[in-house]
Amino acid sequence: MKDIVEVVHRYLRDSDTSWTVAVFGAIAEYHTVQGQPQEVRLSADGGTIVGVGGALRVALSGPVRLAPYEFLTKRRDFWLHGVNLCLPEDVADIGCGKFGLAELGPDEKAIRQDDRSAILFDLGLGRPTLQAMIRTADPALIKALRGQIGRNLLGAEGAEAYRLILAGQPHRVFQSRLGRVEVYNPIPAPDGRTAPGPHTHILPDLLASGRTHSANVPVPPGHVPVLHFCPPNPILQRDGEAAPTLDRNHMAAFDALLDRFGEAELEAAKRLARDGVRAGSPPPDTTDLSRRERTAIRVALRKLAACSPGDAAVAHWQEAFETQPAIPPVA
Repeated sequence: MKDIVEVVHRYLRDSDTSWTVAVFGAIAEYHTVQGQPQEVRLSADGGTIVGVGGALRVALSGPVRLAPYEFLTKRRDFWLHGVNLCLPEDVADIGCGKFGLAELGPDEKAIRQDDRSAILFDLGLGRPTLQAMIRTADPALIKALRGQIGRNLLGAEGAEAYRLILAGQPHRVFQSRLGRVEVYNPIPAPDGRTAPGPHTHILPDLLASGRTHSANVPVPPGHVPVLHFCPPNPILQRDGEAAPTLDRNHMAAFDALLDRFGEAELEAAKRLARDGVRAGSPPPDTTDLSRRERTAIRVALRKLAACSPGDAAVAHWQEAFETQPAIPPVA
């Protein structure tokens, strides 16, 4: 556990890292807005960040697995990455699998002292590894929500509760076995734009799938992701546009995570590509590799191309492995 806590401490101190507590279809994200103050406090099991628009708590316990990963974007020159903190399925269950709005009482675990007398309401999303809540000290909103107790917010009967929540603008509080994200920023109107910084999304159609995470993201067998962080990407900015230059320090830092905690089969495939390019060897028969191995090799080749633009050996391997046409980077 000590080595995982060290990794968490490093990225809690990095204001360019974003954090999420989520399941597929419901997510709370903690992002730092450049120029806004925040307070970071580290602890033996993680730490907290308190910012203007929200707060984050990481509290590691149990048999935590750290699972870094990389995956492709539709733009041929880029890739994405992230890190899941995973637990065995039975350990990750926090007993929140019921549907319907429920009152929970004062939020004694609130990150800020001033919020601990406010009242929590569980949104009742029916997901055992995620508790999605709202928090308010407004007597009128508390009274109105008590009239909606038991209503399923994912169906038509939840329309009035959603209207009350949008009008009352309570805090949103999402927590799992390993983390909590609190969002103080206002909820945007249905046709509005999400403000920068901490925010939440609830997408009933995706929730209905019952999945804990995207199929593009590998997790250890028998485990589920319950906390996620995304270190800065070496070639993309936060808004998804191309960075002016490749940040080799960010690349090296994430490569070190992959070397230490990455999936052995996929890291071996990446080494195959790197060693083959450096030796000038021809690409292997792609049919001899699994889909996941081919994806890992494509990521490795995109990273090599970013480090050595125009390299003929990299281009030769990419010709064998890239199946979609190249899309020019965003200027």
